Amino acid sequence: MYNRSYFIKTLVLIISLFIATISFAQVPNKTVKDLKGGRVENDTTPIYRLPWKVGMKVLLVQGWQSNLSHRGELAQDFKMKVNTPIYAARDGIVTQVKSDGKKAGLKEEYLSEGNNIVIMHCDSTFAGYWHLNYSGVFVSIGDTITQGQKIGLSGHTGYSAFPHLHFMVFKYDKERRRTIPIRFQTRKGPRYIRPGRRYRAV
Repeated sequence: MYNRSYFIKTLVLIISLFIATISFAQVPNKTVKDLKGGRVENDTTPIYRLPWKVGMKVLLVQGWQSNLSHRGELAQDFKMKVNTPIYAARDGIVTQVKSDGKKAGLKEEYLSEGNNIVIMHCDSTFAGYWHLNYSGVFVSIGDTITQGQKIGLSGHTGYSAFPHLHFMVFKYDKERRRTIPIRFQTRKGPRYIRPGRRYRAV
């Protein structure tokens, strides 16, 4: 039973890595494709910090609108070992936390097990950090957070095939959550990052 479970998890990881490298297959939306291709001029959108330790390189295994598990969603999955420190990507106020989840797997029953932190920014957008470790949340609802502040530890909880950080930014339109494209500060300047590549936090 253990070998079968390990094989399935490994297979899912391999498939996700393969899909992640086909970056343009994940961008049916023209606007998103233009953003990823650097064809947007005079971009004034906020710049986010990569949410891990400065100097550390992390692989983006799944990007926006991936058919694997991000269909219709502008979310990103970063492959990380359990207990990797997570840092705030922008200033804001904590509006949601969960830290008591222990289970993980590709079953709907595990959706509610994902430990997370949600931070609201000054422009009324929210950043969500998901699949954090059990008791791996260092902040509380109402806390004021500064960019680069350590807020938790990555993990493998909730609807998850392997340890990683699920990150997305969203806002609400008439109570409906809508994810939005964002750019990160990289060694080459602000970029809309692509799956299948490693990025170093600066």
